[in-house]
Amino acid sequence: MLLAQIAAFLAVLLIASAVHKACGWRRTRAVVRDFGGVPRRAASAVALAVCTIEVLAGALLILPDHRRAGAAFATAILGLYLALIVRAVAVDRGVVDCGCSFGGGSRSLGKFEIVRNAVLLTAALLLLAGADGIATMAPSQLLAACALLALYGAVDQLMALQPMRQGTAL
Repeated sequence: MLLAQIAAFLAVLLIASAVHKACGWRRTRAVVRDFGGVPRRAASAVALAVCTIEVLAGALLILPDHRRAGAAFATAILGLYLALIVRAVAVDRGVVDCGCSFGGGSRSLGKFEIVRNAVLLTAALLLLAGADGIATMAPSQLLAACALLALYGAVDQLMALQPMRQGTAL
């Protein structure tokens, strides 16, 4: 039951992420170039590939017969995102736009983003290990995943506030 909910959440997260990237195409290309280190001439193609793979992974996670493939794609995507964030923190890039939140703009990356993405990657790895044992997803699980995504976005925006990050809020 827990793995089915993880699959539903990751599916909704990945599809919403792809839609978010497509709606902010100019920003997405800039993030691929500046944060991802992709040359300008390849940024559009790479951004399109990322969006496509996110949608594909999300759709495959919903389908029981293809959940293992979706989990593999999700693991690769989330692993790459985690590696890029760790690299940015390690070289102390300061304030950057990683494109890794549903909010806009630049922020300082740190422990929160690393832990958040490590948790997402762990969820994808758990799903990859147990994907064959998950039954068909119930509509209520997809609705719960949407609610969890809203909470995920709210926590992400809360953690982006500078007073919260410096421990001076409240």
